[in-house]
Amino acid sequence: MVHTTLKSLNAEIKQLEAQKKLVEKRDGEVPKAIAVLQKYSEVLTSVQRRQVAKLIGEAIDVRPARSPRPSAGPLKGRKLGKVAPKYGLPTGETWAGRGLAPKAFTAWAKSAEGRAWGQANPGAKFPSASGNVKKAAGKVAKVAKKAGKAKPIRKPAKKAKAKVAT
Repeated sequence: MVHTTLKSLNAEIKQLEAQKKLVEKRDGEVPKAIAVLQKYSEVLTSVQRRQVAKLIGEAIDVRPARSPRPSAGPLKGRKLGKVAPKYGLPTGETWAGRGLAPKAFTAWAKSAEGRAWGQANPGAKFPSASGNVKKAAGKVAKVAKKAGKAKPIRKPAKKAKAKVAT
């Protein structure tokens, strides 16, 4: 029994020595690889340089490839003032016309009263807050164009004749 244990220990020692040689060989190649990466670091992007530094375990000074944009000055971060309401519902709710339409406006447009108002005022989104109905010029022109003209009939394109080989 002692003999079997001695053989297994010797085999394990040989296996560990072989692993040690592989590790030493690998460790000898790591500095070469690091030297190559450092040599070509100038062509790497800043993200790639950070990844290499993370792998190596070094802290490198990563300069951005381009200079940061200057701030927009006083316009950036400014607060917009209140805007007079553009649209108003009969219920008294108002909307300045910026951004998405409020739920009350979309619900009103889908209601029977809103549909009736839309038919009476083609081209207008919602009732004006001042009471005057302003019609969108482009939409009214499109509606008038559809009502007054039929689409012109296009002639089919002439097909190219195939050449016959003789």
